[in-house]
Parts: sequence; C-alpha cells; structure tokens
Amino acid sequence: MDIDELIKSFSAISELLKTPNLQNQIKQDIDLGKKIEELETLVEKVTLQHGDFSLSKDELLIALEELDKRLEDLSLHCDLNLTKLDFLKNIKPLN
Repeated sequence: MDIDELIKSFSAISELLKTPNLQNQIKQDIDLGKKIEELETLVEKVTLQHGDFSLSKDELLIALEELDKRLEDLSLHCDLNLTKLDFLKNIKPLN
C-alpha cells in the first residue's frame, strides 16, 4: 500500500470516528477519547511528513508503529463491545 492510499484510509477512519453516535461514546469513555486524539495526531504527523518530508525515516517508522498500536487499541475496544452483544444471538421471536 502506498502512502497516499494509507492517508486516504486514515481519513476514512477519521470521518467514521466523527459520527454522532461514536462521539457520545467517546465523551463517556475518556481513555477511548484519548486514544482517538492520539490517532488523529499521528495521522496528521504522517500526512505532513508525506507533504514536506519533515520527519526522518526513523521518526516516520515510529509514527507508523504508534498508529498501528492505536488502531490495535481501537480494534480491541470494538471487539470487547461487540462481545457484550453476544447474547443477542440467543434471542428468538415469540411466535
């Protein structure tokens, strides 16, 4: 994947995170909000790097590794919340 596609993907994730439903959850979960802020900051850093190469290769690698960690954290958060809904598979209609 080239950097343009990566930035496009991050932009799409950022837009999804701005939906009202997620914003309400973010306000209730301070840790989640912090991780999302960190993600946005790292995406901005990588985007700026792509434009003017202000980061060294090592700094860019570190930023990308941090991005990967934040995405893993968000994925884990989503997985845990989906697990809470597992009981729904046992619900059957009354008729």
